[in-house]
Amino acid sequence: MENADHLSLSWVKGYTTQNVLFVNNNTICYPCGNYLIFMDIDTRKETVLQCERGSIGAFTTNNAREIVAFAEQRLKPLIYLYTFPELSKTAVLMDGAELEYTLLEFSYSGYYFASFSSIPEFSLTIWNWKTSVRLCSESVMGMQANVLSFNPMNQLQLCLASQDCLFIWNIERSDDFHILKRVNVKLPAEDGSVAVPEDVWVGSDCNSLTYYGPRMLLSAQAGLVGKMADTFVPRDLRKPQVQPVSVCWTPSSDLYVGCKKGHLLLVDAELHKAVVLAAPSLEQLNPDIITTNQAPSKISLSVYPMLKLCTVNTMALSTKGLFTAGMDGTLYCIKVKPHIVEMEECWSTGKPIRNITFSADYKLLLIATDEGSVHIYDPSWQNNVITLLDLHSEDYVFAGLLGTGKQYCVSARVLGIVQVWSIVDGKNISTLALPVKITVIACCPSSSNVALGTETGSICYINMVTVEKPHLVFQVHLHNVPIQCLQYDNGGQFLVAGCSDGHTFVMNAKPSKNFKVLGYTELKGEVLGLSLPFDSLKRTVNCLMLICQAGEDKAYGGTQLTKFELPAVLTAAASSAVNYHGKMNDAAIQKQNCQMELPLTSAVLDIDQNVYGYSNLTRSIHKYKIAEGKSNDTFELLPQSQVEGQQLGPGLLCLSADQQCLASVAKDGFIQLRDANTMAMYFETQVHSYQSGGVKSIVFSLSSQIVLTTGVHDGTLVCLTARHRDMAGEVVLDRTRSLIEFLDQSCAAEDKVLIVKEQRSESYTSKDKLDTTGDDSNIISGTATRSGVSINSHSSQSSISSVRSSWGKMDSRRSPKTILEPTWLEMKMAEAIEKDNHKNAEATAKLRKGIKKLRGTIKKMMIENESVPEIERLDQYEFNLDLKEQKRLHAEGEEKVAKVRETIEMENLANQYLRDVIKRECWDMMAVKGRTLEAFYSGLAVTNYPMRERSNKELELLGQIKRQRTTELADLKARKDIVETPLKKDEKEDEEAEDEDSREEESTALKGSLTSLYTVVNHYLYKQLDLHTKDEKINQIILLEDVIYNIKTKFNKEFDATYKQKELEIERVKDRSVRIEEIIQQLDMEEEIWLPTLSNRERPERELEVQDSEITAERYLTPEQKRKLEEEFKIEQLQLLAAKADNWRERALKDMMGGVLEVKKSDILKMEIPVPPFMDKPEYEWNEEQLKQAKEFALKEQELNEEKDKYRKTLESEMKKIQGTIAETTNNFDETMNKLFDRKVRTEMIIYQEELKICNLVFSLRIEEELQNRDAQLNYLLSEQKNCTVQREHMVHESKVMVDRYRETYDDLVAEDRLLDRGFRKEFFDVHATVVDQLYKLYKRRPKVQMKRIQVAAASPFGDRLHSASEGHTQLVAAMEELDSPRNAYEGLEPALWNRLIEIRQMKIKSEHQIKLKAVTLAEMHTFLQQRIEEVEKSVQLANSFTLDLSNLRETKSQFQLNLMVQLVLKQGQVEVVSSDFIPDYSNSILLHKGVVEDLNSTIQSLGERKVASMVECKDFKKGIVQLEWEYEKMLMQMDDLHQRIRDILKLRITKQAQMYLRETNYEARVNAHIMGMERSVDGQLKFHSKVIGQKDDRVKDLERQITQLKQELREMDRQLKEQHISVSETQNVHEMTTMAQSSQDARARFKDLVQHNKLMELSRAQAEDIAILRKELERQRMRTFPVLTETEQDDYN
Repeated sequence: MENADHLSLSWVKGYTTQNVLFVNNNTICYPCGNYLIFMDIDTRKETVLQCERGSIGAFTTNNAREIVAFAEQRLKPLIYLYTFPELSKTAVLMDGAELEYTLLEFSYSGYYFASFSSIPEFSLTIWNWKTSVRLCSESVMGMQANVLSFNPMNQLQLCLASQDCLFIWNIERSDDFHILKRVNVKLPAEDGSVAVPEDVWVGSDCNSLTYYGPRMLLSAQAGLVGKMADTFVPRDLRKPQVQPVSVCWTPSSDLYVGCKKGHLLLVDAELHKAVVLAAPSLEQLNPDIITTNQAPSKISLSVYPMLKLCTVNTMALSTKGLFTAGMDGTLYCIKVKPHIVEMEECWSTGKPIRNITFSADYKLLLIATDEGSVHIYDPSWQNNVITLLDLHSEDYVFAGLLGTGKQYCVSARVLGIVQVWSIVDGKNISTLALPVKITVIACCPSSSNVALGTETGSICYINMVTVEKPHLVFQVHLHNVPIQCLQYDNGGQFLVAGCSDGHTFVMNAKPSKNFKVLGYTELKGEVLGLSLPFDSLKRTVNCLMLICQAGEDKAYGGTQLTKFELPAVLTAAASSAVNYHGKMNDAAIQKQNCQMELPLTSAVLDIDQNVYGYSNLTRSIHKYKIAEGKSNDTFELLPQSQVEGQQLGPGLLCLSADQQCLASVAKDGFIQLRDANTMAMYFETQVHSYQSGGVKSIVFSLSSQIVLTTGVHDGTLVCLTARHRDMAGEVVLDRTRSLIEFLDQSCAAEDKVLIVKEQRSESYTSKDKLDTTGDDSNIISGTATRSGVSINSHSSQSSISSVRSSWGKMDSRRSPKTILEPTWLEMKMAEAIEKDNHKNAEATAKLRKGIKKLRGTIKKMMIENESVPEIERLDQYEFNLDLKEQKRLHAEGEEKVAKVRETIEMENLANQYLRDVIKRECWDMMAVKGRTLEAFYSGLAVTNYPMRERSNKELELLGQIKRQRTTELADLKARKDIVETPLKKDEKEDEEAEDEDSREEESTALKGSLTSLYTVVNHYLYKQLDLHTKDEKINQIILLEDVIYNIKTKFNKEFDATYKQKELEIERVKDRSVRIEEIIQQLDMEEEIWLPTLSNRERPERELEVQDSEITAERYLTPEQKRKLEEEFKIEQLQLLAAKADNWRERALKDMMGGVLEVKKSDILKMEIPVPPFMDKPEYEWNEEQLKQAKEFALKEQELNEEKDKYRKTLESEMKKIQGTIAETTNNFDETMNKLFDRKVRTEMIIYQEELKICNLVFSLRIEEELQNRDAQLNYLLSEQKNCTVQREHMVHESKVMVDRYRETYDDLVAEDRLLDRGFRKEFFDVHATVVDQLYKLYKRRPKVQMKRIQVAAASPFGDRLHSASEGHTQLVAAMEELDSPRNAYEGLEPALWNRLIEIRQMKIKSEHQIKLKAVTLAEMHTFLQQRIEEVEKSVQLANSFTLDLSNLRETKSQFQLNLMVQLVLKQGQVEVVSSDFIPDYSNSILLHKGVVEDLNSTIQSLGERKVASMVECKDFKKGIVQLEWEYEKMLMQMDDLHQRIRDILKLRITKQAQMYLRETNYEARVNAHIMGMERSVDGQLKFHSKVIGQKDDRVKDLERQITQLKQELREMDRQLKEQHISVSETQNVHEMTTMAQSSQDARARFKDLVQHNKLMELSRAQAEDIAILRKELERQRMRTFPVLTETEQDDYN
């Protein structure tokens, strides 16, 4: 670039990741990288606004005022406001966020502007964008807000929502003071129920069987205090709630809320409650459920309509209904009517819709998708849909200039989208969709084609002769790894492709040569970059490649440079530079390497052999000169200069075609242009942002006037135009012109070849080079493509959608086939192998024949080997001739065995460690090992208690508690001795007996366990009714644990004794079994001997030892062990042989005495009398001697048999006796085991009782802790509320001060306005009064101007909205200008007077306007003050409620401490409840003392006896009925006699004394006692009378003293009264003298005053009389109390 001055922005292309909005009725706006793009809907003209610093973050528009606002993406970002179409900066909002803004929003009326910032402050800020003043701010920590919207009907209300919560904020203002008040809207669950319940009370029911303490909140149970306690909800009580993603206000200030999963909510404006209007079905919420029924285009449901999934991601309201859209790409219109919700499908785009919004006149609906298209929908005509943009939304891979870069440029995206743009205006000419993933792109300067490098290692060539319809003309699969670098030389001769594994391929760039692959070369490392300078004079191409070697960090770059030359001979048909393997000869291409110390991330080469490199380590750009190396295959770099580069690496360098300008780009997004010769920087500008990764690629045109850049992740393509002065040398200019002319000629020739190829390709319908089937190709605008889809700028939206949908199918079908298709490199290797095979065919045949013969010989040798003896037989492996392979297989086997052995050893080590841990924890650390004792016969088994040794800390704590209890008991006894009085001996004995009875009752019942019966007594235990404090309960738990430990210890002692007894019994049985075994042997009986043993359960230590019999696998012996065993076996065999040798002593003893020296009695059973030899003969052949011997033999045999029988019976009886003894002892042990088992059962019962006590105590401690947590939470809430009350009171005070000050200002304005009215005539004092009256009428005259309404379309759902007061005043001023014209003056009025009138009237109107504004503001301030006062009252009420809750909680806590849970032990028969279930129902039961039951039983018994007696009496009475009947008449007659006597007695008069005399037996004593009582009463009355008289005398003295004081005070008052009379007289005289000269009116006034004075005097006199009467009455009432008692006493005395 010839000394460029600067670069100017030409156009920007890309799509946004944010919403697309209207700026006015005809213009849309969206951000793209560092730019804000405005597009006119009618003309499609674009306007670009560049951000000053950094990229554009959040943005919004106000289409009513045509203002756009956006925030920067940087530290402490600013918010800029620009007007459209002037694009002038209106305001800059500062200090609202530290890192970034996420949401911005304008109010629909007024000048309010809202922003929301994310980390770290999460604050919602309200601004006045007109004055750039920050009004108020409120923090919402942790909220990831995604929606911010003002209420169109109320500029002081807005909504802020995230996927977790929904807030409605109200702006309250008092003059210039603003605050934000939040209302939290509770979101429902996905099923419509309450998602998050409030903190509920959990506890026992008052009607439940067992009392579990007071009911407490879940937060108190969780132990939370503070803010977390208010928001705590257990996980099991939570439900998945809806997630808001969009909101829309209604004219009634209600709020529609769209949720992520398709729910539509309606939030009431007054109640702030959310109601579910519509919800998706269960099948839609569950993606696993697939439904085949399609929903109709219009549905109508009555209660909860089922919406399609994700259809309410964005919403917009109009009079036609609520328009919604979402991920399904369909636009819906929902009409909410009473009791019904209707939904209608309006239009479908087939792409996920990001946002929809209406224009200011509500005539057009903007629809923006996620994939880069923007549409305009007219609700009045549903088929009228205009597509404004279709840019696609993926990131750019690269952008290049087509041909010589005069008219078009080409860009490519990752997912295979290739687009052609016009350089002049940036218009999209065409789009080609390929089912491949593109990694790099290169544009050929010598022909109209573009080469694409793919992820699969292929290169696709696109025909760009007809830019409106690009086509794929050729594809070559080079390698199986991605193409990393791809570049044409400037002369368009070669195309070089570098792969990630170091393979570099060189291809012919001309279509006329069919893009032939010329060869490849291998590089040791990954290719990071390449440079192909073209010398137009020499027509040579040098290639410089930057290599990252193995082991190097790619982020820092590569340290190896490889340079080679591409000669022209390389393009020949048969070149010696390439062998038949396709690899280029290093010597032919002059391949050289250079190893550098400093790694480079980018390197370029110019035609003068200068290398420019960017180092990420030093952040600098280096210039080197290539020099010859020490050998032919190396070269060296000589440093020339070094300059500072970008600060954010890694950087990328690009050299212009004229070799004069060096451009550098990096992650900071800046472009730096330098002079390639001097390395001096003359221009720098930012085109991309560092937040999005900076600049990805940069390219110069051949003329160096056009610069194209793409961003890394911002999806932006920027075209810059260079403005320069023609100061380059003539040589450079001529070289550039000649190169362009040469390329133009080459381009014209090669384009003809491309046209011919295109015509030929159109005649074929077979499969394309991209491995896609025929049905995968798409036909658009009448043109069929073989491997891609060409889309011009006028193609339909449905065609674009079909391309998107077919991409997945093409890619899925391409992938398997690509794997099977051989690459060019593989085909070359196959061809080379085939050539080698053909060349060496004869030698190969000979080798195969020899191998076959050798195989046959070896087979014969193996067959012969099988027939030879075993000692001569060879092993199978010895016939293996391939010793290397054999060793390799053996090594692999050994390696696998080693791995398996290592794995087994590690598993064994892990198991051994686990065994050690278990043994240490469960066996070694046990002071008492767990074991089981089994009975001999019954099968009963009893287990002891495994116990750990108590630690020193536990023992120390137990001792401390015991010492504390000793002190407490001593103190309690001392207090009891002090308080109680000593008893008498008899009473003391009774008390001791009662104490013994009570102790017995307490031990069995009140203690709650039977521990005392087990003789384990702990005197330190608290009584159950004395456990009130936390420390007492903790001490009781420790003491109970000690009791349990002692119980277990005592049982273990009994268990050990029984265990030793069993061991002794087993030894005895074994000893006796020895004798039984001897007897059985003597009797030759086959009977098994019972020998008891201890099982493994009784001796568990056996489980820790592994016996040899337990191992089933064969033991592995080492060679040394085998040798040792063999030696031992030999020694043993020798010993056996020595033992079997001839021993004459044993042989002699055996022959003479049967092997024994003494015949024992036990051997009698073995004795046999030798039979005489003649007895084998018949008896008739015996002689007499033989007969005699036979008789003797028979006698001896009979005697021996008798002895044997006798001895056998003796042995049998002995054996039975021993067996009986064994059975008796074992049965006795079994009885002992039964007793031990009963003891174990009772022990378990007692332990469970004690553990139940511990559980109850632990539970009560937990309840106390919950009460403490709740108390702390209430104190926290109370303190927070008090602080809030103080703050609010302070705000009320400040508000009152503000209101008072403002009221003073308002009063001053009103007074000034009145002065203007009063001073009107003074202003015209020189004018006649009649003229002044007429002028005053004109002065008061005002135009009849109504408040104009905002002109909105009929489609606006919000109707007409009034202007603000300032806008109304503007309308009034405009109307007054018409009224101030001279033609409205009456005839004859002088112009000077008219001008004066106009001036005064304008002042009056201005004053009235100020008064109106002040009045409105004052009313708002009064409202604000009243709201603050109400807040203070609410705070006070809340504080009082917290105080009341705190007092109630403390009362509950005290009741809980006194209301103890007592465990009782009741004997069998004392529970009279029907036990139908496992646990009886005690709900209707009461606990009574046993005495009450016994009294009741005795009463029942007595009543029964009485009933029997009455029945007997009744029987006797029936017998006496007859006797009573005859006595009845007798009794009647006796009754008549008695009545007569009564009448006589009544007529007789008897006095009281006579009656007393008759009634009393000792009348005189009675009289004397009465007299003595009267005398004592008289004496008492006299004493009382004297006492009362004394009191009265004292009272009289006090009254006299008071009278004296009052008299003195009266005298003093008389004296003062006289003085006052004198002064009054003097004053009256003076007054009379001064008032004599006054007028009659004054006299009349004095007369009235005098009359009033007289009336007041009379009134005061009457009141004085009343007071005197009342005083007397008071005195009388006061004196009534004393005389009454006196009179009563006097009456008593009388």
